[in-house]
Amino acid sequence: MTIAIDDPTRTGYAAEVVANAFLELARTEGRKLTQMQVHKLVYIAHGYTLALLGRPLMYNAVHAWQRGPVVRQLWQHWGERGRVPIAEPLPIATGEPELNGDREAMDVIRSVWNGYGGMDGGALSGLTHRAGSPWSQTYGLQDNLIPDEITREYYTRLARSA
Repeated sequence: MTIAIDDPTRTGYAAEVVANAFLELARTEGRKLTQMQVHKLVYIAHGYTLALLGRPLMYNAVHAWQRGPVVRQLWQHWGERGRVPIAEPLPIATGEPELNGDREAMDVIRSVWNGYGGMDGGALSGLTHRAGSPWSQTYGLQDNLIPDEITREYYTRLARSA
C-alpha cells in the first residue's frame, strides 16, 4: 500500500506510525481505541512534541474539520468506523521510519497516553475544541490547515501551565 506524503520536506514520522504507537499502548493494557480517540491522541502528541522537543512528531498535515483536528491519511483508513474499536495496526509504507529508536518522541507519546489515554473520544474532542485551541483558530478558514506554529504555541502554553 502506498501512502501519500503531504510535504516531503517536513520532518517527523508518518501519522500511521504514531497512531500505531497508541494502538500498541492500548493493546498492552487490553484496551481498544476508536478512530476519534486515535486522531485526538496523535494530534495532542504532535502538539506536545512541537512544544517540548521543538520538532514535529509527524510530517502529515493536520486539518481543522468540524469534529476537530484530523489527519487526512488516518481518516482515509477509518473515516466511516464511527465508534467501532480499531482492532489492527495500520499498514506502514515501505521505507517509513519507525519510532523504536526515538526515545524522546516515545517519552512524549507515553506521557500523552498516561495523561489522556483514559479519555473517550468525546472528552478528547472537547479538549481540542477549546476556545483558543489551534482548531478554534483555524476552523472555517479557506484551507482549513492547522499550521505547526499555531499548534506549537498553544501546546507550549499548556506545558508551561501544567
